[in-house]
Order: sequence, then structure tokens, then C-alpha cells
Amino acid sequence: MIINYSDKIMKRELAKFVELDLTPQRLGQHLDKVRRTCDKYMMVLHAEGANTEKLLYVEFRPKFQECLVERVLKFCNEHQESENDNQDLMVDVACGSGQATSAFQKYFKRIVGIDVSPNQIKEARLANEHDNIKYEVGTAENIPLKQSSVNLLVSATACHRFDLGKFFTEGKRVIKPEGCMALFCYNAPTIIPKNVKDLVRRQELSDKTTSILVKYHDIINDEQSNVYQNGKYQDIYKKVRAENKQWITEDLVMKYEWNLVQLIGFLRSLAAYQEYMKMMKEEHKDASEEVVKKRDRAVLLRNFVNREWEMEEVKDEDVMMEAHFHVYVVLANKLK
Repeated sequence: MIINYSDKIMKRELAKFVELDLTPQRLGQHLDKVRRTCDKYMMVLHAEGANTEKLLYVEFRPKFQECLVERVLKFCNEHQESENDNQDLMVDVACGSGQATSAFQKYFKRIVGIDVSPNQIKEARLANEHDNIKYEVGTAENIPLKQSSVNLLVSATACHRFDLGKFFTEGKRVIKPEGCMALFCYNAPTIIPKNVKDLVRRQELSDKTTSILVKYHDIINDEQSNVYQNGKYQDIYKKVRAENKQWITEDLVMKYEWNLVQLIGFLRSLAAYQEYMKMMKEEHKDASEEVVKKRDRAVLLRNFVNREWEMEEVKDEDVMMEAHFHVYVVLANKLK
């Protein structure tokens, strides 16, 4: 199934690039990139080892959309003397492979993404296509930037794992007096089937699938993350000390066209999933592979979708859906 998916991607991309009339050299470069993507898709269901988690993260974590960027910059512009004040330096703390970092690329002269993981920084650098973005190893409690140098500090789906007291102290140190901070996260997405024509049935399946995904997400997640994320970052908002702050919880939604491969890839990209599976394999190290599979939430989710959506005879890449991520944002200006 995955090999067929790789062939499908190659044929689609080849047709697209031929239409663009690229030179043979450029066409070869693009196809090499497509082949690497296909290799990563193959790893989703079949590979294990040290590289699996970071490749899943790069391929299947949703890229942050313009609707989020606009809301963050709107807040910054409202609380700074001029709109140009926020154009110099941004830092993305716990940037991972750069999903949030690159979303702000065109709005800042310089952007620095920092992460505690050298592997994530390596992947971010490999994927980086922008001269004004650089990535460095660093921590939220020891940001490698000068005092009062940052116009905007952001952190995506990460700050609930920080030592918040030290992080806020460090944020106050590096952010300019008029600068801003944006902390945001999302929970498990709402899943809406696209292959189902009957609207009532589609809503029923959406409710069931989303409920299962949320359940699995909460089971594999640690208690602290569940408290903060399920609370829509309200506890984070209460702990931020700033002259101006805002909490966005209701109307910010990022929408994606997905298939079943991407849904399963997203679940397996979560660090909590990786830890959960390591624990399962350790607890059942003398059991057969089938026993472990029965406890694999990604396998169970795939089986549920195939069965309940009546898609057993349909390839995973052709099981289409919408994924809606509700984003919760804490914005702050003039940290105290």
C-alpha cells in the first residue's frame, strides 16, 4: 500500500513539473525531494529506530497557518508604537523542526529558532529555505540571545513542558521593553470524513472519530500536558505577568485536507505516542508482535476508521478527511 502511494506521488509530481517546463537539472532536484518524502511515508507504518520520531515530526505535524500569524501580529501592532517596531528579531523557543518558525518568515528581518534537541535542529536546518532564519541548540530557561534584543518571542505546543518561572524570567530578559510574547497550542483535531455523502452520517462519524482520537490523545499524553492543553492554556494565561495580555480560545481554527496516512502519521509524530509505545513494548517484551499491535493506538484508530467509515477496500491515501485544529493563544506585552 505504501509503495503504491509512493508511486502515486512520483507520477503526480512528475506531471506537475513537466507542465512547468523545468530544466532537467531542476526537475531532478525536485524529484529527489519527492523521493525523500516517499521514504518518510514508508517509515510511518514500517520503520523503527532513532530517526523515526524526528522524521514523523517533520512530515506530519501541521504547519501553522496565516490566520494564527495575523492574530499574533495584530496584537503586537496594537501594543507597539509603530508597526515597524516588530520587524527586527523573533525567537521561536522549542522550535522543533520549524513548523511555527517558518510561518513568520516574511514578517521579520531575522528569526532564530532554538530547541533542546540537536536532532530537531539538524532537521530544521536541512528543511530551511530562508536566509533570514537560523536554528540553534538552546533551552527555554537559557535562551542564547542578548538582553532586550527580541521583538517577539513565540513558543508552539511546548511551554507547558517548561519550568515556567525560569522561562518567564528569561523571556523578560531577552524581549525588548515594548516587545511581545505569544504562546500557543492545539489539542487533537476535529476529524470530518469527506468520502461520506450523507450529511447526518458524516456528522455521526465525525463525532465518533474525533472522540476516539481525543481519547487516545489523552491516554498517551502525560498528566501535566493534558491539564494545560485541555484547559486551553488558561493556567498559562493566569501565570503570565504583563501590562497587556490576551487569551484567545474560541475562533481561531486551522483547517487541513488530510488522508488516513496523514492522520495516523500525526498521531505517531507525538512524543507522547513514542513514549507510550516504548512503555508498551517494555511491559510486553515477551509477548508477540500481535499483542503489542492490539495496544497500539495508531493501529486501533486506523482499524476504527476503516471499519466505521466502511473503507476497508479503499487505500489509506484515498480515505479523505478534513482536520480542524482549534488553536489557543496567550499573548503578552511588556512583561513584568
